[in-house]
Amino acid sequence: MNVHTLKMFNTGQITLPKSWRKKFNTKHFVAKETENGLLIQPMIQDEDVVYYEDEGGCGLHFPKGIDPQILINAINEIDGED
Repeated sequence: MNVHTLKMFNTGQITLPKSWRKKFNTKHFVAKETENGLLIQPMIQDEDVVYYEDEGGCGLHFPKGIDPQILINAINEIDGED
């Protein structure tokens, strides 16, 4: 596992190391606060999940559909339920 120190600029932006940008090949990341600090994860797009942004906002599109249990689990996680 590679570890890097990231610098935050006055605008609040951070720069990811070039090796990570090339490895994950995405411009979209999710930042999540955890008990141990911040977790930054790449949003990898494939044929099953497509990330989009437009004038109305942003979100995920599932062109082939999604298993309802996956949605239920995600909602429960957001709500803090087991």
